[in-house]
Amino acid sequence: MREDRLFLRFVEEFEGAGGILLYPRGEVTLEEAIALMVEGEGIKSYAISQKTPRVKAIDSVLKDLGLEKSRDYPGLDLGVTRAHGAGALTGTLVFVFGEGRDHLLTSLPRVHLAVLRREDLCEHVSQAVIPHLQGEGNPPPYISLVTGPSRTGDIELTHVTGVHGPEKLYLMVVS
Repeated sequence: MREDRLFLRFVEEFEGAGGILLYPRGEVTLEEAIALMVEGEGIKSYAISQKTPRVKAIDSVLKDLGLEKSRDYPGLDLGVTRAHGAGALTGTLVFVFGEGRDHLLTSLPRVHLAVLRREDLCEHVSQAVIPHLQGEGNPPPYISLVTGPSRTGDIELTHVTGVHGPEKLYLMVVS
């Protein structure tokens, strides 16, 4: 699949699963996109993984917006992490974490912002996972596949979001 078609398919599947593409979106700059998300979601606090692409720029924008940086992960409004890969055919993001607490930023805050490098987008999700399993040494202790925000349905088919993870999943795709 050509790269532009692959990206369009990914966005279609990702948004169909309830995810929100934050950037790139029209003519909005990265800074404007973050500000719109922060305002729209009422975000007051955040934490960001140091392994996130463009970490300094994103951290700077969040600080300039007056957000409080915190290590109280369960009480955070926003967690920002790197998505290590994605599968276009399902809109699934791949998260790979080693030691530390960064994996908690994908599930504890109310809103999760994943940052994906465009070159980490694959046609099939397995193509995004396999390189992390074939490296030297032991496989990473934490690999998570995420397709949309957390949701569940009870016996009466009442759908609820945010029960086992973030209510909202935003994605920023960067070069």
